[in-house]
Amino acid sequence: MRSSPRTPTIVAIALLGSLLLAGCSSTDGEAEVSDAAGSADRASLAIEAEDSAAGASGLQVGSSAPGEDREIITTGALTVVAADPRAAVQSISELVEAAGGRVESRAERVGEDERAVGSLTVRVPADKVTATVDALDGIGEVRDVSLDAEDVTATAIDLDARIQALGTSVGRLQTLMAEASTTADLLAAEKELTVRQAELESLQSQRASISDKVDMSTLTIEVLSQAPAAQIRPGGFLGGLSAGWGALLVALNAVVVAAGALLPWLVAATLVLLVVRAVLRVLRPGSSGAPRSGPGSPPSSDGPAGPDGPGDDSGPQETAPLVGSGGRRG
Repeated sequence: MRSSPRTPTIVAIALLGSLLLAGCSSTDGEAEVSDAAGSADRASLAIEAEDSAAGASGLQVGSSAPGEDREIITTGALTVVAADPRAAVQSISELVEAAGGRVESRAERVGEDERAVGSLTVRVPADKVTATVDALDGIGEVRDVSLDAEDVTATAIDLDARIQALGTSVGRLQTLMAEASTTADLLAAEKELTVRQAELESLQSQRASISDKVDMSTLTIEVLSQAPAAQIRPGGFLGGLSAGWGALLVALNAVVVAAGALLPWLVAATLVLLVVRAVLRVLRPGSSGAPRSGPGSPPSSDGPAGPDGPGDDSGPQETAPLVGSGGRRG
């Protein structure tokens, strides 16, 4: 009986179909197990994706809003010259409080020239900085005014978007905790909620700090009894000579300071060295000198006594010929 030429082809196709069906079945089973095991992780990833989308959309909308209000942080420093610095400090404090601001720090002291000096750090509403500086002319002479402005609009918009996205994420996690069916899902949602709440509180703190600095400008005011004298530095040879003399004094001062710091250590080291040498002398054998020869003492082995004293081997010595009782001189 002859087999049909199509029979091997049909058998191969049937085997290939069986393998494909088995592979699909195993893939579906693994997918179901993976889905069941990682439900909490997928929920967390979905929330993160929503947060990122919300943050990006919030930043885009905020940055493209026409005619938005700019957020500016203004800081300044100035000097006020008044005949009575103590009274001027009190008047400035009252002026700032009347403008709706507050005094953050206040100091009054006596300077090197025995004259009173005062300093204040005040917070003034941003829209009243110019009026406050102008009003200081009625207290004393305003000198050396310096005002700086920093635009933090982009930073504020970014913080607002991130705060909004994290707030939405926290709400979703709270909903997942309420709908959790297993302990594992509940613990995963609670852990993620703790992290998100900490990030949200940190961002809210940063935003509050920026808002406070924008609303209330910071001014540093120094009150003097007279304007500081302008220092005129000579140029040319005299200027170089003055600079060299100053550098020499600085170097000598450094050397003196170093010597003063090392002197106690040198004294202590010298005392320790003297004590160690004294102890070594006492413990060294024969330190009291060579023993003197006596009636019962053996003769010294240092050699025959010469004209310079016993045992003196400082110079060359000649050996006398030995003469025997009955012998000849050799």
